[in-house]
This record gives sequence, C-alpha cells and structure tokens, in this order.
Amino acid sequence: MTPIKFFSSSIWTSRRPAHLALALGALLPMAACGQVTSGPEGRGEAATQEQGSSEAEAIRAQAYADEQAARGKPAAEGDPDSTATLFEGLLDCSPKGWYIDAESGRPANPYLAKNAPQPCERDAEFGMAYFCVDADFHGVPVYRVVAHLGTAPTPIGVLIDLPLDQARSRLRKALGAELGGDPSGQQGQKPVLGPHGDDTHRSQLMCTPDWA
Repeated sequence: MTPIKFFSSSIWTSRRPAHLALALGALLPMAACGQVTSGPEGRGEAATQEQGSSEAEAIRAQAYADEQAARGKPAAEGDPDSTATLFEGLLDCSPKGWYIDAESGRPANPYLAKNAPQPCERDAEFGMAYFCVDADFHGVPVYRVVAHLGTAPTPIGVLIDLPLDQARSRLRKALGAELGGDPSGQQGQKPVLGPHGDDTHRSQLMCTPDWA
C-alpha cells in the first residue's frame, strides 16, 4: 500500500480545525491498482485477475471514446464510455455523481459506475473514496479520481500521472488559463493544480470545501 499526501495551501491549513489540520497533514493510505495480498484458496490470484479485467475495460472504454471523438461524433450526455461524462463540472468544482450512492453502493457517475464500480481505497474517517481510472483530462493522464464516500462535502479532484510543470503546461495550453491557488480555488469554486505530496513525478488537481 502506497501512502499519499494531499496538496494543501496555507489558507486551507489555517481554516480547518486543529484536529483536521493534523489529520489531513498525515499520510493518507492509497492502494495501488492491481496490488493484492495473497490468501488461501487462490483469492489473491482471483483478485489480481478481477482488477486486471477492470483496468482493461477502462482502457477499452477510453479508446472507444477517443475513436468517436476523432470521427467528429460528440458523446451523448451521460455516456458511460465517455470521459466527458466523468469530468463534467470538474472545472467548476461540481463534478456530476462523484459520490457513492447509499442504495446501490456504486458511484452515481455513469462512467465510474461502469468502469470503476468500486473504490481502490476508502477513507471512512474523512468520507473520501479513491477510484482507479485510466483517463485523459484535457491532455493530462488521470490515474485516480478522489470522490465522496457519501454526499458530505470533502476534498475531491484527480491525481495526475505527470510532474507538476508538465501538467501545468498541458492544461494551460488546453484551457488557456492557469489553475493556481487563487481565492476562488481556495473557496472550492475552482480546482487548484499542485504537487502530489512529495512525489515529484505526479501532481493533482483538487477542489477543497469551505471548511477545509
């Protein structure tokens, strides 16, 4: 299990209660896709095969969406195979269905429900769920979606498999704007691009709620 740390600004740290500041500053556990622990009766092997199948489905779904886009066919609204469905609203910190539905136990977002129906990791203490994906967001590769376990406001966003400078350059070129730590970002109105803890090879784009 690989620990991760969330990027947080000095404003975030100063606003949250002391006990949350200490907790959020600690390492948050993050299970890597495909990591399993061997168990009796071949359960470890079965889990590996199941995870591999899930990842393969996500990759096929992304390839299909890219092919349709290349042909000039816009994805239908809510298309579970389209990353447009996954990332809709993220740039306004209001992504659609980024929580686990209490009745179905599956994510409410159609793309996640089909391609990543169960979280890679759950943080019950802070109400956060991490989903393994293989998706493109305006030219940057996203490998984790950080969503709500329920509907309570918690930090949400994406983890990017690129160093911060490369992610910033690609997003600036695609969006024509910086995704920095301005006041609107600190208030959860816009996502903030920043480093992914101490990992210099990765970055993250996060929205924080008002309380954080």
